[in-house]
Amino acid sequence: MLVSGVVAQIEAAAPSASALDWDNVGLLVGSPEATCYGVLVCLEVTPEVADEAARLGANLILAHHPLIFRPLSALRTDRPLGALIERLLEDDLAVYVAHTNLDASPSIGTAAALAEALGMRETRPLLAEGEVSLGALGNLPHAPRVEPLVEHIRRSLRPARITVVGERERQVRSLALMPGSGGDAVEAAAAAGADALLCGDLKHHDALDAIGLGLTVIDATHYATERPVVAKVAAYLRECLPEGLPVVESTVVTDPFAPAG
Repeated sequence: MLVSGVVAQIEAAAPSASALDWDNVGLLVGSPEATCYGVLVCLEVTPEVADEAARLGANLILAHHPLIFRPLSALRTDRPLGALIERLLEDDLAVYVAHTNLDASPSIGTAAALAEALGMRETRPLLAEGEVSLGALGNLPHAPRVEPLVEHIRRSLRPARITVVGERERQVRSLALMPGSGGDAVEAAAAAGADALLCGDLKHHDALDAIGLGLTVIDATHYATERPVVAKVAAYLRECLPEGLPVVESTVVTDPFAPAG
C-alpha cells in the first residue's frame, strides 16, 4: 500500500478540511507515492520516536502534534528541528499530522478517546468553532464527587501531575472534556452546565474565571489527556488497513513534565 492509501483512511475519519485555519496538518515529510511498510502512531515526533520507527520498520509516522507549525525561513540542520527533519529524510520516514482535525473527529478524536478511557457515556460535543466541534460533555456511570473522580483519572491516565481548582466536595454529574491545551474551555464548560472540566494547560486567569463561575477544573496535563488517542487511532487503522501492514503505538514517553527515570 502507498502512503497515500493510508492517508486516505485517516482522512476518512479525520478530514484535513476540518482542521482549524491556523493549524498545519497533512503529509509534512515524505512522498504520498512511497510504499508504506508500517505505521507508527504517536503524539509528537522526536528523535527517540524516529529511532523507534526505524527500529520497527514503520516508515510512516502518524503524529498528532505538527512537526512543522510555523513557517520555516531556514532549514538549519545544526538546530533541533532541522536536524530531525534531516534524519527523517535520510531514513525515508514520512510524517503525517492530524491535529485539530483529529480533535474534531467524533469517532477517533482526542475527546472521544478520553471519554472512552474514563468510561463516560452519553457524550456530545462541548463547543463549536465554525463548523468544527471540539471537546465533549457527558456523564460518568456513578456521578462521583471530585476527589474520587481525581483518583479515577489518576488510575486511568497516569498523568505526571494533577491540579484541581474550585470546589472539591461537589458531585460531578456532568463532566466536560477538552484534551490537550483545553484550559480556555472554562466558559464553554460552565455555559454547558458542566460540574467539572477535565483539561490540560490550565492558565492562571482561566483558573480564576473557573472559580468565579463555580466550575471545578481538573488539569491532568496536556500529554496525559491526549495520550488515549494513540491507541484509538491505531485500533481504527488496524481495522481498515490490510492485515499484513503493521500498525504500532509508540511507547516513547514524550511528556516533557514526566518524572525522570
